[in-house]
Amino acid sequence: MNIYAIMIGRAGSKGFSNKNILKVSGKRLCEYPLIAAKKSKIVDEIYVSTDCKIIKKVSKKYGAKILYRPKRLASNKALGDSVFEDAYFRIKKLEKKIDIVILLFANAPLVTPDLIKKGIDLLKKNP
Repeated sequence: MNIYAIMIGRAGSKGFSNKNILKVSGKRLCEYPLIAAKKSKIVDEIYVSTDCKIIKKVSKKYGAKILYRPKRLASNKALGDSVFEDAYFRIKKLEKKIDIVILLFANAPLVTPDLIKKGIDLLKKNP
């Protein structure tokens, strides 16, 4: 089974600027979902859609592949759904087969490897 993770996070933020790169307990906020996907040992590849240099650098540290987010999807008006859709179709051109895609947000530090595994197990039982 081919399982991919897509994490989205951008440089600018409405309201709480730079929240995705803020350090919390010694790590940047965007590191936590990357660590969870990596430690789950069930995700074949992690892709990150971003326009932020720091998120790019951090993501590469965890072996993620970077999808350079188009300007039209890097504004306050861009919908998360549109960003995920763009990333999915770009990944689909690179990968032979995609069975499951995990959607991650750079500002979601409470995602755990166990939560990822449970979600995938549910999808496998109820295709």
